[in-house]
Amino acid sequence: MQALYNDIKQLWRQKIAFRVALCYLAGFTLLAVLLPWLPLRYMPNDINLDKVYAAPCMGGSNSNWFGTDALGRDVFANTLFGARTAILISFPVASFTALLGLVLGTTAGFFGDSGFKTKRVHVIVSVIAAVFLVYLGLYVPIKARVLLPSNTSLIYYSVASLILVFVVLWGLARLLWVRFAWFHKPIALPVDQIILRIIETLTSVPRLIFILVLASFLPPTVPMLAILLALTYWTGIARLARAEMLKIKNLPYFESARSIGVTQSAMVFRHALPNMLGPLLISFTFALASLLTFESTLSFLGIGIPNTLPSWGRTIAGIRHNAAAWWLLAFPGTFLLATVMALQVTNYYILAIIQARKK
Repeated sequence: MQALYNDIKQLWRQKIAFRVALCYLAGFTLLAVLLPWLPLRYMPNDINLDKVYAAPCMGGSNSNWFGTDALGRDVFANTLFGARTAILISFPVASFTALLGLVLGTTAGFFGDSGFKTKRVHVIVSVIAAVFLVYLGLYVPIKARVLLPSNTSLIYYSVASLILVFVVLWGLARLLWVRFAWFHKPIALPVDQIILRIIETLTSVPRLIFILVLASFLPPTVPMLAILLALTYWTGIARLARAEMLKIKNLPYFESARSIGVTQSAMVFRHALPNMLGPLLISFTFALASLLTFESTLSFLGIGIPNTLPSWGRTIAGIRHNAAAWWLLAFPGTFLLATVMALQVTNYYILAIIQARKK
């Protein structure tokens, strides 16, 4: 980790493009955080039908700097708040998917198909608990939000039922453990094959089609969109983490640590993860850039995001009704392009130092 930090400091001193990209990303993040407190003249959803499709900087002191759209909404405010929407959706999803992919990929690579052993009772109870978790923890609350959006009591009942099920399963596990010796026997779970099959199942369907199908019968909310994106974006990082773990596991220092009796947790957290940070950081920034563009694509299509939420895609979509309103595409499109380019430049230089270190 210290070596990666020193390499980034060296890049900051030597590469102007890297410095510009990081400064832009820092300013972009700061803007997203402080935007609600900035003294803007217009808010993104303020409608003014007297200034429909007003060109940029037309109208004297009360002009809209980036023009207006079909409803007279200020494009400048929508571009800034669209940046806030983009980062508030993409960054948490990218962070969660990076963590989930890291955990699952590292587990698959470290244990393989025979290294993870547990008791039979734990496997049976865990499978039953997972089924109830999906049904009572996800399916019922989502259905309740769709069919009865104003009634939250069903969601509370679902959560209470889930807690009750977990308590009953815990008691059942204790009973089976005491009464039957068969449940004491350990079994080896093929975690590598299980995780790989899940990854193959999720990646077999194109991401856009998968989200279009699910979003067609789910409420268009930001949390729901974040869940859908998280379900599809963790697979790439999991594959990378698994590959890195398989490579590190066969290195001499790792085998030496195993031979002298170093615990599994110490081998993973002290010896494996520090050497995986570079590739995982690159994968994280790639996922972040992909999420930014994908969020804009979905909002452009009007899928998964509320119509009242300002976003770059919603603003760009207005040009379909008036091709002469070039500013609807130019300003949010420039922000989107600059953000993705800054992430790609950061990726390029970090990848360069990782490859140079391997040589």
